[in-house]
Amino acid sequence: MGKSLEEMCRTVTGHGAWHIGEIQVADGPHGIRAQEDGAKNNNSYEATCFPTASSIACSWNVDLIGKMAQGLAQEAKALDVSVVLGPGINIKRSPLCGRNFEYFSEDPFLAGELASAYIYAMQKCGVGTSLKHFAGNSQETHRMTSNSMIDDRALHEIYLSAFERAVKQAKPATVMASYNYLNGVPACENAQLLTDILRKKWNYEGLVMSDWGACVDLPACIAAGMDVEMPDSLGNHYEEILQTTKQDAAFVKKLQGAVERIERLNACYKGNESSNAKKKRIPEWIREQNHKLAEQIAQESAVLLKNDGFLPLTGKKEVLLIGDLARQPRIQGGGSSHIHTDRIDSFTEQFQKYGVTVRYARGYENTSFKRNVKLEKQAIDAVRKAKKQNIPVLFFGGLTDIAEGEGYDRESFQLPDNQTALLEQLLEINEQIGFISFSGSPYDMELPSRCKALLHLYLGGEAVAAACVRIILGLTNPSGKLAESIPYSEKDAPSYGYFGRQAEQKKHLDDVAYRESIFVGYRYYDTFEVPVRYCFGYGLSYTQFLYSDLQIRKEPSGNVHISFQLENTGTAAGSEVSQVYVKNPDSDAFRAAKELRGFVKTFLDPGEKKTVELMLEERAFTVYQNGDFQTIGGIYEIQVGASVQDIRVSEQIEIAGADMSSPLRKSNGVPLSEEAFDMIYSYPHTHFSDRRPGEFTTKNSLVQMQPYSKLARKWIRIGKILAKLMYFPKSVKDPEVRMMLEGILEGNIDSVCNQSGGLVKKKTIMKIVDSANKGV
Repeated sequence: MGKSLEEMCRTVTGHGAWHIGEIQVADGPHGIRAQEDGAKNNNSYEATCFPTASSIACSWNVDLIGKMAQGLAQEAKALDVSVVLGPGINIKRSPLCGRNFEYFSEDPFLAGELASAYIYAMQKCGVGTSLKHFAGNSQETHRMTSNSMIDDRALHEIYLSAFERAVKQAKPATVMASYNYLNGVPACENAQLLTDILRKKWNYEGLVMSDWGACVDLPACIAAGMDVEMPDSLGNHYEEILQTTKQDAAFVKKLQGAVERIERLNACYKGNESSNAKKKRIPEWIREQNHKLAEQIAQESAVLLKNDGFLPLTGKKEVLLIGDLARQPRIQGGGSSHIHTDRIDSFTEQFQKYGVTVRYARGYENTSFKRNVKLEKQAIDAVRKAKKQNIPVLFFGGLTDIAEGEGYDRESFQLPDNQTALLEQLLEINEQIGFISFSGSPYDMELPSRCKALLHLYLGGEAVAAACVRIILGLTNPSGKLAESIPYSEKDAPSYGYFGRQAEQKKHLDDVAYRESIFVGYRYYDTFEVPVRYCFGYGLSYTQFLYSDLQIRKEPSGNVHISFQLENTGTAAGSEVSQVYVKNPDSDAFRAAKELRGFVKTFLDPGEKKTVELMLEERAFTVYQNGDFQTIGGIYEIQVGASVQDIRVSEQIEIAGADMSSPLRKSNGVPLSEEAFDMIYSYPHTHFSDRRPGEFTTKNSLVQMQPYSKLARKWIRIGKILAKLMYFPKSVKDPEVRMMLEGILEGNIDSVCNQSGGLVKKKTIMKIVDSANKGV
């Protein structure tokens, strides 16, 4: 018997915080954050914390990512979780995005391939995934109220491309619509995005859910192609959707389709939990197995950025560790992906495991950017003694928990001041220092690069210490390659001035023009010859690799078969990530100089030589124009190498196709002027940053309404007090506290109401909106 209208209206909203119908969902993507309704963000069941996406992307190893997804699926079943909310594949538009640690890359091909491997492997184990955040969600500042203004070509070639690849190749069980507006329309209400592109163009048949609190107008969201709002809106949207069903027969059909997809998801993933699910505990053998896997992943993902003969520390019996991050390694980011783990490896214990004596000086505090003179003096004295006794020094530094996290973007590209001050003093005393780097995204590495070695771990998960020590001692050969560019300065980024709270963007916080268009990351740096500190695809090894004998063959299908010889010419076994770029025809056309179109990771023993083969799709020679991807004719060059700047072998190939039809040329420069941007941006310009009384709705935030509403200002004060009390004694700088606070202040006020546990009533937020519209 079919559901009544009333039952269907209740079905399309979450059941509590973590259920869709009868199945439980839980945050990922690098661990299972399963928790009960009403629990604080970090109060979840114990689970494995694998390396974050920013780290594992540097492995460039799709098989390894598949193994991680299988491990996650095991733990999901043990905790009665049917769908894991991941992977996240938003493009890294700026190095300052606070949530970059959850995302793979600045390149959509790499992100799409890694995401496909993750989704396929996890769903093969019977656990669903949620591909997120769809789409154009590349900043945290005003993430619920800002409009991502992206031209069609950049949208399809850059910001949708990874989603398209993952949807078509791996068929994720669910897709999560993002917080932001996309070209003037909320993503959850965007029919062009959810229906025309996702369902009609890409033939997606799965379920679309909202991000938590992103759905404000439930009838509009269902009409656009969304299936379920998350979390439970406490009945606040029920009357609106029920009334719509009684007035619009076409809407009822949309509602029925949404309900069918919810039921299909439940039928597919319900009942897959293990016998341990009701105990909410992961079996010891799974935990131990996944801890070892987390170590393997961290080993393959660490990127050796510099090595002046300092590493490996073969045969050393003693080492001096400097820095609070050696005592408390930063293994993950803050926010909804935070995993509760009880098994964080110790650097001291891992060195001691291999017979190395450890000396330690804290040097600075990771909970502050302020200097501690006492700690600095202890570190300086320790380094002086180490120099006299020829003991190697390792400085552990980078971005600490208070520097970046979900819900807010970084406002500085710098290494924290206390670390900078300390390291400058230490390098004056002893140049023989290796830098062990932690961060979720790039930062200014000028000072770390003055050290003799620089090993970048990103956020390497619970076993990062074990992985790092093996690399330091030469027991493992580093093979990670950067999945993003590391610029000299945030001012070098193509989005600079039009991101977060930067420069010109301060006047337009909610109207974010993507003035760089398709020129994101290396596509910009390489094309416009802007030097970077470390380029996309770069990473050193303890051995060397020789490329030779490139062979190219066109297939009748339009694909291109590539083969080449790869030889390990060094003395250590190791893996090489071979990257295939397509250099586009030389011209002033509005097109990147070269683009990543393939990659493969190969392990070789010393002296071993292998033939490496892969296939380039016809899509490798296309641009998005005239409403579709079209092959562009011309002389291309297939380039194979160790990074975007280190091409080892290349060969030209002629491709037949259409002409480019862009009104812009590379000579227009990036970021584009307002006039040039308007030549390619086909949507109405919004003025969300300049809302006035009479224009406010529950889609707006307290911060947006505060200039015009005493009541909004009052609730901002209340919100700040509540956040402090709720998380006492944590500092407001703590990422968990700050995410909550930014959500209260900058989130849409409807979300504040629905996720307050009944503390904030709907009538209260309506009074705030009314007050702002009256200017009182």
